[in-house]
Amino acid sequence: MPSMRCVGYRQAWQFLDGVGDSATLRERGIAATRQLAKRQFTWLRTTEATVFDASTTSVVRIAGAITAEASVRRADAAVQ
Repeated sequence: MPSMRCVGYRQAWQFLDGVGDSATLRERGIAATRQLAKRQFTWLRTTEATVFDASTTSVVRIAGAITAEASVRRADAAVQ
């Protein structure tokens, strides 16, 4: 089930099934979170992304960039 891919869900079920104690649950949850973060950073490094500094970039400019990117992706999908 997709819900089993959530961070901590599998570890919580193992704990409820009697595998390990609460300290083990915590350690496994932290490890699962760390592994997810590592996969996300790896994915982000391979993805072209635009980073905005929210303290200096207006919301209107960010929204415009998102809208433009969405239009490009829709056009690319229509061609394929």
